[in-house]
Amino acid sequence: MNWEQIKDFILEHKQYFLVGLVVIGIALWTYQGSGQNNTATEFTEDSQTEQKSASVKSAAKDVNKTSAQEEPAKPKNVTCDISGAVRHQGVYTLKAGARMQELIEAAGGAASNAQLKQVNRALILQDQDKVHIPYRGEKIKADEIVVSIGGSSAAATTSDDSGSSTTSDKSGAKVNLNTADAQGLQQLNGIGEKKAEQIIAYRQKNGNFKKIEDLKQVSGIGDKTFAALKDQLAV
Repeated sequence: MNWEQIKDFILEHKQYFLVGLVVIGIALWTYQGSGQNNTATEFTEDSQTEQKSASVKSAAKDVNKTSAQEEPAKPKNVTCDISGAVRHQGVYTLKAGARMQELIEAAGGAASNAQLKQVNRALILQDQDKVHIPYRGEKIKADEIVVSIGGSSAAATTSDDSGSSTTSDKSGAKVNLNTADAQGLQQLNGIGEKKAEQIIAYRQKNGNFKKIEDLKQVSGIGDKTFAALKDQLAV
């Protein structure tokens, strides 16, 4: 078949060729459009996934930040003031969670005349606690052994050597003239070592004090001295 014959054949059947070209064109256009839609859909889905992931991460950061802000910082140390029957009264700083026994040891240990039977040495201390270790024979309120910053007191009870309950008034600890030793008597205002020995000597010679006013019978203790310490006395 030569070119002339091919040309004549095409001209005779040109409508079929046109239809075929149109079909092929439509098929190509449809295929390309489908590919573009798939690409756009995939791109949209990927973008939505990334946005959701970013939102979740941002929300998690906000939650962690808020939690950190709401949670108060815990102190690493506690500083407490200890007085009374210890070797070295003063202010000591210990690790948070320290107990009463650790504070007593930091103060050099309990004095020989300390009254520790009813002191809760396992008590966990709070920052700025005021601790007073009672002397043997000293009468002190249970809530005056450990006083916290807010004015609340730790539960701890003391008793004298005879096992009787201790009492005191709002002015503070009271000292029993009939049971206190020299060290305990020296906790009274204006009573030094010499006067404490005189009180004990009077007690040994004349027996127990019947009333606190009898203290004025001791040499060197007049009305002025008695007036300064009468609120601290008990019999």
